[in-house]
Amino acid sequence: MKKTLIGLLFVAAAGTGVYYLLQNKKTIPENGIQEELLAGQWKLDTLAASPKDSSAGLMIALISTIDSNFRLYQYDFRQNGMMLLMKDSATTDTSYYEWNKANDLLWKKTHADSLAEALHVVKLNADSLVLQTKDSAAFFFSKIK
Repeated sequence: MKKTLIGLLFVAAAGTGVYYLLQNKKTIPENGIQEELLAGQWKLDTLAASPKDSSAGLMIALISTIDSNFRLYQYDFRQNGMMLLMKDSATTDTSYYEWNKANDLLWKKTHADSLAEALHVVKLNADSLVLQTKDSAAFFFSKIK
């Protein structure tokens, strides 16, 4: 009799545990991108151009020639759609971003700007971000904070 009672209690406890886990399960979007992970400070690690596209390679070469410190910039993505580009302690530029239905990141100069650069989010997790332009140039970021 004691073994039956202990067995029933064990089954009830296991059922309660499974029910609790299923009720508190976080839902991950179908595309696997959790947009809230973007918030925080990021640094640009690498720019990569597709070997098929010479214009992307030219763009990267121009950026690195014009400003050799572009890898030292910090990008601070805020929850409200604001992005701060910090070049040094005294210089900060403000841009804006939003998500579209395809979960691409739309980069805007002003909040009300109708023209935006669409960047496809290839990877976004707690410590790395990979954005790709329509001409296959890729930006690899790592999280600072």
